[in-house]
Amino acid sequence: MTKQTRRPPQSSCFKVLGLLGALPVLALLLSKPAGASAGTEGASFLDIPVGARPAALGSAYSAVASDVYAPTWNPGGLGRIETNELAGQHLSYLESIYYEYFSFTHPLGNGRGVGGSIQYLGTGDIPGTDITGNPTGDFSSHYAAYNFAYGQMLGTKLSLGLNGKIIHAKISDVTANAYAVDFGSQYQATSRLTLAAVLTNVGTKLKFIDQADSLPLAWHFGAAYKTPFKTDLMTEVVYRQNGLASFHVGGEWTPMQPLSMRLGYRTDTVKGLSPLAGLTLGIGIHAWGHEFSYAWLPLGDLGNTQYFSLVLRFGGPKPPRRNLIQYQAIKKHPQAQDPDAADAYMELMELLGPEDKAPVAQKIGKEKTRALDN
Repeated sequence: MTKQTRRPPQSSCFKVLGLLGALPVLALLLSKPAGASAGTEGASFLDIPVGARPAALGSAYSAVASDVYAPTWNPGGLGRIETNELAGQHLSYLESIYYEYFSFTHPLGNGRGVGGSIQYLGTGDIPGTDITGNPTGDFSSHYAAYNFAYGQMLGTKLSLGLNGKIIHAKISDVTANAYAVDFGSQYQATSRLTLAAVLTNVGTKLKFIDQADSLPLAWHFGAAYKTPFKTDLMTEVVYRQNGLASFHVGGEWTPMQPLSMRLGYRTDTVKGLSPLAGLTLGIGIHAWGHEFSYAWLPLGDLGNTQYFSLVLRFGGPKPPRRNLIQYQAIKKHPQAQDPDAADAYMELMELLGPEDKAPVAQKIGKEKTRALDN
């Protein structure tokens, strides 16, 4: 029996088929269907959320991405950063797939900031076969994106940003490259409400041999609202070029400074799975300005996904020293007339000791009643 000669294009195609057969989940990530008229999308790994905090919030993150995740989620948020930040992530994905992430941000001052990130999806060794099903040896594959972003404030409320990315893919001995940009914006509508709009993955096609697939271009429209109850609420709608739309929602409760509890839901992961596959849960632990986060994403019968990420912050401005003088606004503007006074009142209560809270609350209550009578 003679040994079959392996021609690189055919062998690689057979290996890709073996990969998709062995790991159907990865098939969805690398080249998922995009509708009868739209063909397929390449580099769909870019749709996998990065960062344990964004993942736990149901990927409703574009309106709050004024942090180290801004280069990937919304480059417009870089205009609002105030500290140097580093982030690293390890994701134990389905089967033998792993997803690594690293990012950094640096404020330039005057409402300007830069950042960069690396996304890397790997599969480990996968058995390959030829067209007749005979084994051809193990092979591996990976997808990566290298991002560099810039953001700037325009005035006091609007920030805009741009992210350029290089996408590299390799399946066995076949490689492909693509180039794209993201456009991002954030608008501070009120002291509590932030709006965002992001256009992602505008660029060239990712071509393996003689097949080229479009990148997963999508519009993201998001909003975030800070409630006076130590809870932040986020929502996001995503419209993709393939005609599919999805809805994302998340909430973060911080009962005490070192701890944040997170919950979210997204609709784009439940197709063909149970409704539970859209649920996202997580926790954040804060210490000395840094943060460790964990997220758990169940995907029904496919298994569970677990995120671990670390955010380091350093070199930022010192927080302003608070004192009781700044809370005189509570007396001048009772809560019934000024909604912002409620925030000041809660901060004042945090500063006071237990023995002082009751007299102050009683005094403010009398002034509030007097204001209403007038």
